[in-house]
Amino acid sequence: MRTLIKNGEVLVMEGEDFAVVLRDVVVEDKYICEVLKPGEVRDEEFDKVIDATDKLVMPGLINAHTHAYMSIFRNYADDLEFFDWLHKVEKVEDEMTEEDCYWASLLSIIEMMKTGTTCFVDMCMRSGRAVAGPEGAVSGAVNDSGMRAYIGRGLVEEAETPGAQRRLNEFLADMESYAGNDRVKFILAPHAPYSAPMSLLKLVRGVGLERGIPATIHIAESDAEVEGIRRDFGMSPVEYVAETGLFDLPVVAAHLVKATDSDIEILREKGVSVAINPRSNMKLGNGFAPVDKMLAAGVNLCLGTDGDGSNNTQNLFQEMNFASLVYKGNTGRAKCVDAEDVVRFATIGGAKALGMEGLLGVVAKGALADLILIDLTEPEFVPRNNLVSALCYSANGSEVTTMMVNGEVVMEDRKILTFDEEEVYERCNAMAKRLGMEVGL
Repeated sequence: MRTLIKNGEVLVMEGEDFAVVLRDVVVEDKYICEVLKPGEVRDEEFDKVIDATDKLVMPGLINAHTHAYMSIFRNYADDLEFFDWLHKVEKVEDEMTEEDCYWASLLSIIEMMKTGTTCFVDMCMRSGRAVAGPEGAVSGAVNDSGMRAYIGRGLVEEAETPGAQRRLNEFLADMESYAGNDRVKFILAPHAPYSAPMSLLKLVRGVGLERGIPATIHIAESDAEVEGIRRDFGMSPVEYVAETGLFDLPVVAAHLVKATDSDIEILREKGVSVAINPRSNMKLGNGFAPVDKMLAAGVNLCLGTDGDGSNNTQNLFQEMNFASLVYKGNTGRAKCVDAEDVVRFATIGGAKALGMEGLLGVVAKGALADLILIDLTEPEFVPRNNLVSALCYSANGSEVTTMMVNGEVVMEDRKILTFDEEEVYERCNAMAKRLGMEVGL
């Protein structure tokens, strides 16, 4: 399959900086094979031609930390302190079936697709196995939607307990059932220092090293976590995780709101990527990650929404807007984090975190064709003074018209082509009602 995306304003890298240039993008199978000046190829050479006039063509966004199955918790447990929120969500979460997780994950995927996310890193605390077949709940949703994801089964308890072993075996079975699928990938997901004991983190490290699997984990998300780990172990959460050797794997660590200067040095030294989640952290009253210090230290930063229970949206453009603003306000320095930094977090930073640098997060020859088109005729893009700034300070995500993942068009003119949106809405409304959650009329 050969596809031509022609006459677009294309977001490319010129050295270390972003630039927007008028180009045609040639896609063959799942790769970008050329980025050319307009007119160098003819329409009739291609199986499909997409006219990108007045569109920005850019790499799909990478959501580096979320819980896709938690979409049904949107607007359910709001305005609560962190552990009160966690306990309220867990009561309903425990009643969800694997099939529920499938449909709820598709609901998150709809929002991600319609707001420009082509790839996400997921941690599912429910079983990965589906009720009605061999496909995993979240992994089945990703496979059916055409999206790209790195899927983790939340791991808790001491390593030798039946529960921990069962969860790890579910994860490994799900991974094996998708062997060879280059869109449905897997990531080890010990939950957090307060729920994943050292024995479990050491077990995860061993499995990851043996099988070549990366890991993701929540770290230093709240004061209560930091105080509890220090009280029980005499160290910070980052030091606790480092002690287990987990950082010998490629790790995407979420939050790090309470990271200290010495923690940041450990993260830098170990090559840990940090997925910041500013909206979730603010909503739960947990504060602001020291992003300026991490940037200065050279820590790789990426961007996540977290789950809908603590963010209420899977819209990474909203997260980019907040990330562009809140750290300026928190530090009192307007140049603390700029628009180029944040666009980098949502694209190149996410790709690097996943070991996909040069393959994801860029529009370049040889990269995977994970692309989005943005309508530049919308008023928030007029005039086109600085389109990189506009992505952070003006865009809201609704301007995304078309999405391609792995060279396949999965959304065109805002219509999802791979599954039935209406069925997802009906299933999720029925699910919320069955679980005793409020459903608006």
